[in-house]
Amino acid sequence: MFSSPPPQPVSSLASRKIRKPPPITPKRFTRFFTPRSSVHGSSRNGSLSHSARQLQDITGAALNRSNVARRTTPRKTVNFANAMDDEQAKTPVNRLKRKTPYLSPESSPAQFSPSPSKRSRFHTPPPFTILEDDPAHEQPPPPPSVYPLPVRRLKSLGSTSRILQRSFGGSLGVGRGFRRDNCTTWQDQTSRFYSGSDDCAQLPQDAPLFCTTGCNSNSLVAVGDEEGWVHFVDAENEATSDFSKAHVSFKAHTNAVMDVQFSSDDTFLATGSGDQTAQIIDARTQQCVHVLSKHKSSVRQVRFQPSDDKIVATSSRDGSVQIWDLRCKGGHDNVHSIWGSAAPYVGSIRHLTGIHGDSPVMASVGATTNGSKDFAAKNEAPSRRGEASVTSLSFLPTGREHLLLTASDASTCVKLWDIRARYSRRGPAIPISTTRHPDSHTRHRHFAINALTLSGDASRLYALSKDNTVYAYSTSHLILGVAPELAASKTSSTGYASYGKEGLGPIYGFRHKNFHVGSFYVKLALRQAAGDRSELLAVGSTDGCPVLFPTDENLLRHEGERRIEETEELPGVVTRRSTRSRPSLLRKPSSNHTSALVDTIPIYEHGTPLIRGHEAEVGAVTWAKNGTLISLGDDYRVRRWKEGPEACQLRLGGEAEGRRWQCGWAVVDESYDKED
Repeated sequence: MFSSPPPQPVSSLASRKIRKPPPITPKRFTRFFTPRSSVHGSSRNGSLSHSARQLQDITGAALNRSNVARRTTPRKTVNFANAMDDEQAKTPVNRLKRKTPYLSPESSPAQFSPSPSKRSRFHTPPPFTILEDDPAHEQPPPPPSVYPLPVRRLKSLGSTSRILQRSFGGSLGVGRGFRRDNCTTWQDQTSRFYSGSDDCAQLPQDAPLFCTTGCNSNSLVAVGDEEGWVHFVDAENEATSDFSKAHVSFKAHTNAVMDVQFSSDDTFLATGSGDQTAQIIDARTQQCVHVLSKHKSSVRQVRFQPSDDKIVATSSRDGSVQIWDLRCKGGHDNVHSIWGSAAPYVGSIRHLTGIHGDSPVMASVGATTNGSKDFAAKNEAPSRRGEASVTSLSFLPTGREHLLLTASDASTCVKLWDIRARYSRRGPAIPISTTRHPDSHTRHRHFAINALTLSGDASRLYALSKDNTVYAYSTSHLILGVAPELAASKTSSTGYASYGKEGLGPIYGFRHKNFHVGSFYVKLALRQAAGDRSELLAVGSTDGCPVLFPTDENLLRHEGERRIEETEELPGVVTRRSTRSRPSLLRKPSSNHTSALVDTIPIYEHGTPLIRGHEAEVGAVTWAKNGTLISLGDDYRVRRWKEGPEACQLRLGGEAEGRRWQCGWAVVDESYDKED
């Protein structure tokens, strides 16, 4: 049997084991790798042991530190004392005793010392100089000659150019109720009108056409002729509408239709006729619903009151004005022989007789500058009372609808009436005020007024006179006038001033070489401003062409009558140049020129004639709802004038290939189309 070896002593086995470095564990790391200076304080003699120096070398790179906030040294920051130099940034030293944040740029957060025993040391940075720009010295203003010249207004622009100019700063103003373009001239508003070969209507009766009016809500136009017929014509510009034929035709009177007007809602049509009656016709059924019969002569004009279609005013050749209420039935006094007793007569609520007849007081009124009597009062016998025909009347707009304007064929004065007042039947009615005659009529004779119309905002009243002039009055100043009939005593019991004061006259007028008023049937009409359409005044003419006048008074100040005068610029050389546009204002001639017309107010001759549309006198004109112009001629034609670039093509295209056959166009200066 084998025997086990003898046991060895423990000391001998332990001596054979190889000695190795102790393993590193969390406990051992905390115990053996923590500097003794932080745990037990520093050594007595201030020197580090061998193990401490080894631990310092291991932890010198701070790779094993888990808490960054336990930093013992302050961070290094950049000193912005001198940013322009490329010096190395220095770390400031904190010399304060208390805990203060370290100075840093505004974009960095404030840093605090992590340990109370090791505080940051601060020091004041050295002073530095701040570089600034040189102070700007104010320069004295340049002399007036150095300033740039003002921008000149262009002579003329086309429609496309005007729209572009307006979009790049052309000022938009509001005047007279419509938009104003300061970069335009008066020809830009009238030069685009033309009438094509399909814009001519030949009515079936082949009778002279006397009157016309347009609807307020659509493009229909009513036309009255000499045979008593009324025709509805469609003035729409679309290709589907046929303007050459009447839409509806019906016989309204047994005599000529002198005047027509639609009610505010286009439900009724009022007609005045030469058979001494007026009618209110249902526009849908063309049936008569009311008969206005009390005049003793032809009814010249009929008008609805603006705020109430139940009130109608009519004027007649017998010199009277009747105010009718369609809600009142007429009695036996209104029965007319043509209609009989079964007709739906209407009662009259106001009756003004002889309102424009001459009176002894009026015959003696008026003195010229040299103290002589008025020419008409001295050389003409006073006419019989009541024979002055009331040719035109017009209500003022809503708000002043109780005021009525009237004119006659006896003189060029306009009278203002209040239909609410009571007027005596024993004598002539007395108006609120009467306008003064134009000074050009004082030495010659009085002229008749064919028609009256108001501007869109009712600030101007336009009167068409038979002296070939359209006079413009200020409606705000009409009430300032005083009727000469109130001159019976020095002071009147009605509150008006005494005899000797006259009303205000016209403020300016329109004329044109192609505009002549040769008969009573020549009328005028005004297109109100709407959208981009400006306000225009259209008048008929005996010369066979309607004439258009822009009413914008801003253009009148700059685009008056163009005068051509001869100036001698070089010795022996005479040239002709156009001076700045201004209205014609003639001085009063000497006493030997008593028969000449003398204008003391501005007269503007900037109209645009529409030629080749008619071959005879153009009488009545009206504007359709869509802005087209309708003109009636003695050649039995009804013309429609539209706006478009075709007007320029007709002016420049010539007669080749029948381009101008049965066409009409607006006439402008020769240089206008070239500049466009």
